Amino acid sequence: MKTSSVLIVLLLMNSGVLAGMLGTQIVGFLNPYIVGGSELLLAAAYYGHTVIRDVRNCFDVEMKW
Repeated sequence: MKTSSVLIVLLLMNSGVLAGMLGTQIVGFLNPYIVGGSELLLAAAYYGHTVIRDVRNCFDVEMKW
């Protein structure tokens, strides 16, 4: 849960920067392609984390002898 929360916060912060750049063009020194690429990377990291967590929870089986 903690890793998912961090990834969601980073994704939202990055989305806010990208929206601000496209909307106002105030921050001219950042390349929007780099920000967009990092947003895709963060989204892929979040998706990968949720898949790994779901697979780990699927195989969490207790065996009683």
